[in-house]
Amino acid sequence: MPNKNFMEDMLTLGSGVLSNLAEARHEFKAQAKQRASAIARDFDIVTREEFDTAFAVLQKTRMMQEELAERLLVIEKHLTPSSAQKTVKTKKTNLPSVKTKPKRAKRK
Repeated sequence: MPNKNFMEDMLTLGSGVLSNLAEARHEFKAQAKQRASAIARDFDIVTREEFDTAFAVLQKTRMMQEELAERLLVIEKHLTPSSAQKTVKTKKTNLPSVKTKPKRAKRK
């Protein structure tokens, strides 16, 4: 019979250890979350909601800019057809290429 008491004691001890580990896990998780929030505040990292709001404002601004650019082209065409053509040409020009210096031949 002492074997039965030993097994019960071991089961009780094991369940106690498991519950303590579960509590420690939850406590560690809560502390890690608090620490991460503090670090985010220190670095001025924005929340996802703030980022989404700023991104929506950016998209709206870009759409308005494109609309205004189109309206400006229409106005320029009505005023002087040549200036509208120049504006379209300047929009499509590429940046100048970077030229490399030619290598000199080795002297013998």
